[in-house]
Amino acid sequence: MLDLGRLRVLRELKLRGTLGAVAESLGYTPSAVSQQLAQLQKDVGVPVVERAGRRLRLTTAGEVLAEHAETLLAQAKQAEEATVAASGRVAGVVRLVGFQTALLHVLAPALPQLAQKYPELVVDVLDEEFHRVLQALVLQEIDVVLTDEYSHLPRPRRPELTSEVLVTEMMRVALPEGHRLALDGAPVRMADLADSPWVTGHVGTNHADLLERTCVELGGFRPDVRYRSNDLLIIFAMVASGGAVCLIPDLALAEREEGIVVRDVADAPVDRRMVMWTRVGAEVRPSVRAVLEELRESADALVERRPSTVRGAP
Repeated sequence: MLDLGRLRVLRELKLRGTLGAVAESLGYTPSAVSQQLAQLQKDVGVPVVERAGRRLRLTTAGEVLAEHAETLLAQAKQAEEATVAASGRVAGVVRLVGFQTALLHVLAPALPQLAQKYPELVVDVLDEEFHRVLQALVLQEIDVVLTDEYSHLPRPRRPELTSEVLVTEMMRVALPEGHRLALDGAPVRMADLADSPWVTGHVGTNHADLLERTCVELGGFRPDVRYRSNDLLIIFAMVASGGAVCLIPDLALAEREEGIVVRDVADAPVDRRMVMWTRVGAEVRPSVRAVLEELRESADALVERRPSTVRGAP
């Protein structure tokens, strides 16, 4: 009989590549990982790993077993949650990573309903934006991801993952109220902002990449970025007090901030999509399905409250 714990170690080695990375992800020591793999080889009767210099790699048999391990581990998790759900309970931990406005406008309003309907369900939330977030989803470090995706900067799709656009919103230009282009309500041409200082997200975020591409493609210039932050309050302060301009999503509600005016982009529409990602097949887990359904309902309610947004893709 194959041990699921040992299969998990093999699966992690396939995904992460080194004993040290496997040990760190599972909370083991490297020697404990080696012992688990040695015992797994005894269980199946054929080598599943081999030395390649100073590293271990999977044999052909190990690759086959690792593929089956992925399926067996997923089925075991589904069986566990389905058993709990059959008793009328939705329980366990769902780990979710999202960006700031998605957590504020979609997740947070969904939490009271989730707590009321499923008191044994825990939603573990991390406010973060990083490029490897989808890889973390593939590695089962997290269960649900809310990412931003721009019309000028789509994310590549992955066969292991499924994605769904929850909400689409327009990107606009936020200006200090004393800026020369803020005096009337007319849309702003990007080329007219070529000499302005800019505030945007950290290097490597979609927000920063979008600004660079939009300025180059629509305005013909590279932005003079003076300030960088992923915190909306800091971004607003740099606009209102630092004299910077910014590309800002509709749901940031920048027009409510003192000292800031918001104008449409005149050259072409630039939109941002709020995309919900899960692993393929994850929705069969009752806990994940409950979270996804509440997020969809929360997105419906958001669009009703904020008619400038669109439910789903445009």
